Amino acid sequence: MKKTLRYSIIFLLWWLCSEATLAQTTVSGRVLGYVCNRIGDYDGLRLQTTTGEVQLGFPPHAALSIRRLARTGQTITADVEPGAGGPGPARPQEARLNRYRLIRLRKPSSGLVIQVAGLPPPQPQSGSLVQAEGPLVKKIRDERGQLIALLTDKYLIELKPHQAGQILPLLEGVQRLGVTGFERTAEGFVNQTGRAVLLPSTLTIRGQTFAL
Repeated sequence: MKKTLRYSIIFLLWWLCSEATLAQTTVSGRVLGYVCNRIGDYDGLRLQTTTGEVQLGFPPHAALSIRRLARTGQTITADVEPGAGGPGPARPQEARLNRYRLIRLRKPSSGLVIQVAGLPPPQPQSGSLVQAEGPLVKKIRDERGQLIALLTDKYLIELKPHQAGQILPLLEGVQRLGVTGFERTAEGFVNQTGRAVLLPSTLTIRGQTFAL
């Protein structure tokens, strides 16, 4: 009985390892560009292979390292596995097909390698408390037209749904904003706007301060 159980466990472990190996594959091609999540943090790259375009997803905190290694137009090789779920609404329609999860990235011309699992997520932290004032450059909305962020000359101010609903009626015609909040200081993230991401605690609109 014990011998049969031991063989069963060995077979199960072998089968699981085989399944994991079969699920992984290698793709090579030219980097077409990058895609981002709803607030503009890069979390995937578009790769042109010999069979068509694929998208390789990665955690947002890995963006800085990956973009340094794989610049647009360069040729890379990647170990990937099938991605879970579909790409977010901020991604272009053509990037919603053939999506994979990036495991390992190699640049043949230099031999440099990035192991995505070797880039652990940052520890939770509140960030740096800042107070700033500047021009309101843009109101950023999602694919449903819902307000999700405000863009100033220095910050991307991320808004939760209840915050957006609270201040949206107050923003009509507003050209300048005051903001107090916590600036994201965790390393590795890259936002397509080039701004630092700020989680607001108050907004000052036309001289009046509103707690969020």
